[in-house]
Amino acid sequence: SLSNFLAGEDNLPSLIFPVETLGFDAMTAGPIPPNAAELLTGNRLAILIEGLLDRYDHVVIDSPPVMGLADAPLIASRVEGVIYAVESHGISSGLVKTALRRLDSANARIFGSVLTKFEEKKSRYGYDYGYGYGRQET
Repeated sequence: SLSNFLAGEDNLPSLIFPVETLGFDAMTAGPIPPNAAELLTGNRLAILIEGLLDRYDHVVIDSPPVMGLADAPLIASRVEGVIYAVESHGISSGLVKTALRRLDSANARIFGSVLTKFEEKKSRYGYDYGYGYGRQET
């Protein structure tokens, strides 16, 4: 798991498992350590990413929400780029802007964003027109 590697486990292949039905390998987050931010500020994350890039063409890290603890900005500062996922109708535009500023202050490179769980019915914008024929009831 990620937390095991950051805490000193060096056997990277033993921490990775195949998800054969989907065609990729994965690593779990592992147990939550009491000093997660401290582990992320050390050099172990850079060593892990380098080791993964030696084995894989692409490495995707799903981090915690940006507005939570310090984990997401710390991770974002050490990766090639960030794709910021935003849950539609789940967060205000002001909070999105604050999160992006937080990533920017961590020197993260924002590659783009993804809007998830979008429902057109809940959108505030739209257009509707209608007309009808019939006799008015008396």
